[in-house]
Amino acid sequence: MFKKIIFIHGFWLLNALFLSPFSEAQANQNKDYSRERLQALAEQHIIALAQIKPQQELQVKAIDLDARIGSRHCAQEPELSTASEPPFNRQVTVQLKCPEPALWTQYVHVRIDKLSPIVVANSHIARGQIIAATDISTELRPQHFVRARYVEAPDLVIGSRSKRTIRQGLPINLNQLCMVCKGDSVTIVAKINGLTIKTSGEALEDGGLGENIRVRNRKSGRLLSAQVTAVETVAVNI
Repeated sequence: MFKKIIFIHGFWLLNALFLSPFSEAQANQNKDYSRERLQALAEQHIIALAQIKPQQELQVKAIDLDARIGSRHCAQEPELSTASEPPFNRQVTVQLKCPEPALWTQYVHVRIDKLSPIVVANSHIARGQIIAATDISTELRPQHFVRARYVEAPDLVIGSRSKRTIRQGLPINLNQLCMVCKGDSVTIVAKINGLTIKTSGEALEDGGLGENIRVRNRKSGRLLSAQVTAVETVAVNI
């Protein structure tokens, strides 16, 4: 019984010497708010206020605070607020305020961007390379980043030829692609009185999507001006 009492006493002594300081240090650490933690709190606050769901394809991203701002201490979770209410504009400012003991206030600017699909290169694409499905993938990028000539649908570019080198991870631009290249066999599509007529032809020059190029009808030998509508496909007006 005496040995048991000594063991229990020793256990609580070790706990007081080693575990308690650790628990206290951990608690203090949880009350320290780094720049990254403040930014994350601001992002979460906007997501909750605006009730943003993952399927809405919106990106909520805090603008980085000045690197000179160190960790801030607060005895409790900072109070968060915004001057405006949802629906928010593209950028909103979140105020984080510590009521005690330091009574500090920090402002974090949060940007809300709509996301759009964009086709990017999975790997290095060499000049003259025919693009396969494995060469590309679709990513969501902020809408303001997406330019008019960027490709949104992978099927649109599969089978086209790259006119220049495209580095891995970069968006695919229609100006970089030859949808119909000089010397290619093409399908010529013509619509007459609601009927669709198709015939074979030869491209006499390179063309991208929506561009007009000269083609030769293989059957008649006639030269035509046609608009590129897809890979190895052109349309003519009759």
